Amino acid sequence: MRKEDDLDLLRAEREEADRAYNEALTRLDRALQQLPADFPHPPPAPDEHQVTPLNRLWRLEAPPPGPGVRGRLAAAIRRAVAPFFAAQEAFNAALVDHINRNVRVARETRESIGTTLALLREQLEALAAFESLLVMFLQQITPYVDTRDRSVAGLLRGLSGAVDAVADETMKRTETLLARERRREARVEELEAALSRIEAELAGLRDAVARALDPARRPDDAA
Repeated sequence: MRKEDDLDLLRAEREEADRAYNEALTRLDRALQQLPADFPHPPPAPDEHQVTPLNRLWRLEAPPPGPGVRGRLAAAIRRAVAPFFAAQEAFNAALVDHINRNVRVARETRESIGTTLALLREQLEALAAFESLLVMFLQQITPYVDTRDRSVAGLLRGLSGAVDAVADETMKRTETLLARERRREARVEELEAALSRIEAELAGLRDAVARALDPARRPDDAA
């Protein structure tokens, strides 16, 4: 027996394929991605509380010299420490400029991270939705195939019924033809028997006529 004709083997292979398919579908369903509950948020905004005072206080402004000896002494001291104040003021300017630049970078970085996290969240949600739809689609394959199988089985049953009906009708017509043939043969046999009887009667009539026409003829002569 060929493999494709072994119904038990085909049924066993179908059951094994169904089992493997269902197991794979279960593993896929368990592997569905879900958005984590503690999805990261953008970092906090940069602390700009002291930025405005720094931009206002970085310059070192000495008070104007007063009159008299004290004023002249203050001016002399200011001239002496002027290089130190200039260096401090340059340092303050560089530091404030650096802080201002970093505040802008921190703002843009936070915005970029926030945009990236929002896009990532959307993509993960879309991926999870796609995987869910994929599992739902795969879950419909078996009922769809079963429906097709039932449809084909129904067509085969209908075809089998039609074939059986045609076979029954053909059998009935064959039996009718055979009955007619038997009746015809019986009639032919009856006709042949009647013809034999008629031939025998005709032979007897010929003998009777011959004897009537020639009374002196002996029966042996007629033979």
